[in-house]
Amino acid sequence: MKVSSISDAFIQHQVFLRRFLRRFLVDPRDVEDISQEAYLRAFQAEQSDVVRSPKAFLFRIARNLALNELSRRSRALTDCIDEASGAGEDTGSPCLEEQLQSEQRLALFCRAAARLPPQCRRAFLMRKVYGYTHREIAEKLGVSTSTVEKHIATGLYRCSQFMAAMEREDENSSSRENATVVDVQGRKACV
Repeated sequence: MKVSSISDAFIQHQVFLRRFLRRFLVDPRDVEDISQEAYLRAFQAEQSDVVRSPKAFLFRIARNLALNELSRRSRALTDCIDEASGAGEDTGSPCLEEQLQSEQRLALFCRAAARLPPQCRRAFLMRKVYGYTHREIAEKLGVSTSTVEKHIATGLYRCSQFMAAMEREDENSSSRENATVVDVQGRKACV
């Protein structure tokens, strides 16, 4: 039976591979899923062709899968921002409540983006707001495309975390407001 060089590389370097993937992905489940998917794809490729550098091949596939995942999430965030700013409207005018929520979500995104480190913020906004390619951003900022990818991934992660935290805080404060009622004599009573 033929010994798989990809399997050997995966077994030998799986801890380092997961650590490498944590640069791109935060959720441990995503890291695990991507590492397994990278192994499967590399193993399948090895069945039909000779792989000269199994470790490098495995890591390249893992990196590409992680970047694809970040790109997918980035598009989802962009779609959400478009909806919040009203770019995706195709039917009549939204009700006042929907418009207010959209404006609040856009303002929250702007606050999140403003909190990013300067270089990260520039790269992130150039991609998400102005639609520049990674290569164009790299040329304008004088950095590598890899650095641009990292800035965008960092920006996406930090903005998502900030927005989620602020939304949770808003939900908690509104549930506390709803739980406190004032009785007839002006005293607060919990429901």
